[in-house]
Amino acid sequence: MKRAVAFVVALCSIGLAGNAVAVDRAGHLKPAAPAVRHFPSDFHPPRDAEWKAWLLGGFGGPRTQRSRHIPVIFVHGNETDAATWYPVATEMTKSLGYRYGDLWAISYNGVGCSNDSALFTVNNGYRGWTTTNDRLRATRCVITGDEQNVPDLRAFVDAVLKYTGAKQVDIVAHSLGVTIGRRMLWENPSYYKKIAAFVAIAGANHGTSFCPPGSERNVESCNEIAAGTAWLAQMNDGPRGRRPGKARSNEAPGPTRWMTVYDGTGDGDPGYAGPSYAQSPALVGGINCQFPDFYHNDLRVDPRIVRQYAAFLSAVEQHRAFRRCAAPPKPGPVT
Repeated sequence: MKRAVAFVVALCSIGLAGNAVAVDRAGHLKPAAPAVRHFPSDFHPPRDAEWKAWLLGGFGGPRTQRSRHIPVIFVHGNETDAATWYPVATEMTKSLGYRYGDLWAISYNGVGCSNDSALFTVNNGYRGWTTTNDRLRATRCVITGDEQNVPDLRAFVDAVLKYTGAKQVDIVAHSLGVTIGRRMLWENPSYYKKIAAFVAIAGANHGTSFCPPGSERNVESCNEIAAGTAWLAQMNDGPRGRRPGKARSNEAPGPTRWMTVYDGTGDGDPGYAGPSYAQSPALVGGINCQFPDFYHNDLRVDPRIVRQYAAFLSAVEQHRAFRRCAAPPKPGPVT
């Protein structure tokens, strides 16, 4: 029963369950409301590229509250929003030397639903904000795809760079946010220089068991992230615009440095169930860190894993080598 509950929660993150009905593009629904904005008063969030009457939601901190860290932008998965990163932001400010002005998160596709980790929902507040209050207007969950949200992430990266005065930002993305972020870079190769590090957590880089063969035409986003799609093949063949005839590029183009975080067993994360999908989140050329038997959302928020991907970000900042993750911890019980 516990595993069944966990499975439904994971489905929400990539976008095939929860309150939403699986729909194709023709039935694409508008979210219930814009996402909450927790930005400094002098930060001007971009307008949503798809829902043009709305400003993008999310959170960030004043530029006066910055450390020497490269600013981090968190990118959430499907059906949820920036509030899903509150436990991570709490851990990074309390224990890892980050300040409020270093941490940013985008809410694309309006207000989301709560599909947070069953282990860490007690820590759902950050700076006094809570997922409960932020999602009061979430009267329905709406799934979305990658392509329509790529312009939003690009605009948000530009806005954070301009506001903070930083030359680069880091991206920490989860689930659908991974492929949105990778696509943003693939479509805009000059941004590889603007993204110092990319942490890709439980991303459908080579398909997902949530999008089995035949789902591409009738389930939102599966035309992009099902195994074997041309959309994924483009990104996995290297940066857009590379010279024809050159050797196949790796899947983690520089100068951005890449780390993936995933289960790897085919058992812990239902998004990558079975041997055919177990290694889907890994990227050739990246540092691939397996955390066996960890559940889809726990890979994002477990403090022990957060500390490991924060150590990777620190190594990139300091131009140090980061060759591999520490021995993986054992997952806690799903409640």
